[in-house]
Amino acid sequence: MCTGGTARGIDVAPRLPTLAASRRPPFVMAGIVRCVLLVFACCALVRAAPPAALASALEYLRDQKSYSWETINSDPGPVAQQFETRRGKVTTVQRSLSPNLKGRIDRQGDMLIRREWADGLQLDTVIAADGATVTLTPEGWMTDREILTAQADERLRNPGSTPRAVWLRRADRPDIRRPDQELVPFLTGNVPFEAAGDSYVARLRSRPGDPESNDATEVTVTLNLRSGMIRDYEVKMEGTQRATRARIAVPVSEQRVVIITYVPVNRIDVPPEARDKLALARQPGGTRTP
Repeated sequence: MCTGGTARGIDVAPRLPTLAASRRPPFVMAGIVRCVLLVFACCALVRAAPPAALASALEYLRDQKSYSWETINSDPGPVAQQFETRRGKVTTVQRSLSPNLKGRIDRQGDMLIRREWADGLQLDTVIAADGATVTLTPEGWMTDREILTAQADERLRNPGSTPRAVWLRRADRPDIRRPDQELVPFLTGNVPFEAAGDSYVARLRSRPGDPESNDATEVTVTLNLRSGMIRDYEVKMEGTQRATRARIAVPVSEQRVVIITYVPVNRIDVPPEARDKLALARQPGGTRTP
């Protein structure tokens, strides 16, 4: 089920360049993407054109072969919530687990992604136009295959959570979507927008597979235009997460802001070590299937 309606705009703070804030337990960045794509799949059953100015801006973004972007996930710090159950009080603690991200795609279609987490971990990932991927980890440049193998070895040697297991998990096959991949579906989706000056707001609602369920995910997307181009946009998702043992629904939310820079990048700088690993990743069995 998919419904839409008018929505009040969300002010984007001046510091925001990508998508805006996050509170969550295991709500990860990919959760927003999957939810938005689910809503698009539902709404696209009926075709409706977005407002002319927004459609033009979306087409401009779609046609860009090279640009840069930054994603900011706000972290309010650990947030504790208490719930009464039949067995007494239950306390849940939520915090943002998503990194801030800076990405560039060059004229050849190669991408460089830098992700930074609140705990100080930084991972650089090069995604070649042909899909080959390598990541700079605390142990040097590694292919996807090497990261998967290292994860398996780490689980055998240290069944519990270790610092190495944490960064290996984060390095493993990052779910990266460029702004054009996130926003261009608005061109073909039956999504109603409310215009407020140069901003356009869409409110989307999706339900889980059970139509009798009261759980639903509310997604608000705010796109801000300047000079006919989408300069930044905000995605906010609110929903619930079921705590199975306690049988309670925990409110969770995620918010991020994306800022787009329309300056072409001729070629990203790939170190020789990374190029060697990319060559290895392109060998049979050396890379994952996109």
